[in-house]
Amino acid sequence: MTVAKAIVQLVMTVLAAIVPALAVGPLDPTAWVNIVVLAAGTVMVYNASNDIPGWNYAKLIASAVSAVAVVLATSLAGGLEATDYIQMALAAAAALGVGAIPNAPTPAARHA
Repeated sequence: MTVAKAIVQLVMTVLAAIVPALAVGPLDPTAWVNIVVLAAGTVMVYNASNDIPGWNYAKLIASAVSAVAVVLATSLAGGLEATDYIQMALAAAAALGVGAIPNAPTPAARHA
């Protein structure tokens, strides 16, 4: 269950590539940048450790950072299109999903 949060982020990244393409058509360069940012978010969520004292929300923070980066990349690129709104919504949903999944027990709690 330790990879569940990364799987949620990965699923949302794949959806951010597929859903806008099916709904609107071919993706523009900004949409591809958003997909790369979300993929990097998947790596960050997978590698973040919630076992460090005081960092119980490290995976949520990593996912939220990638969601904010999607919004920034989209807004800096200029005019917003339907593709951008879909990807921003999926990035936010990824952060919410990562935050909603409970953390796995720490190694000390597993053996207690």
